[in-house]
Order: sequence, then C-alpha cells, then structure tokens
Amino acid sequence: DYLNKPKEIFAEIGRVLRPGGVCMLSMSNRCFPTKAFRIWLQTSDLEHIFIAGSFFHYSGLFEPPTCEDISPNPGRSDPLFIVKAVKKSE
Repeated sequence: DYLNKPKEIFAEIGRVLRPGGVCMLSMSNRCFPTKAFRIWLQTSDLEHIFIAGSFFHYSGLFEPPTCEDISPNPGRSDPLFIVKAVKKSE
C-alpha cells in the first residue's frame, strides 16, 4: 500500500533475485491513509491481492503469482495475505 514506484522496485527485485528465487509480499488491511496510494484506499482486500499480483505480472520477470491467506482467524481477525512469485529462468 506504500509502494509508490512498483515498476522500478520490481525491476530491481528481478535484477538481484536469482532465477528460481521467490519474492514474497505480505500485506494486511492496516493502513495509514496519508501514506497509501489512492487506488489502495479505494479497493478491497481481494483487489489488493490483484494489485500486488499485477506488479509481478507486468514486470515480465516472474512466473504467475499465487496468494495465501495466513490470517490468524480468517473472517474474525485482521487479514494477512502473502502474494508470492518465482523469478523466471533466464
């Protein structure tokens, strides 16, 4: 939610991560509205997962991303999601 230059950040992650390496993003719905980018404030948890997945997809450097819900009590606690993807082989 605070990643304001995802294209540049994911290019750098792709540069330093070896082929087959895994990049993981963790996110909850905790948010400081003054720091988050606008689309994050206007979307749901599910849409946040798609936004994070799109960072991997549009970088062109990763296999299709996956998501795991590791919330301590899904549906009864703050959500915690892991979106991850493997760097493509060169």
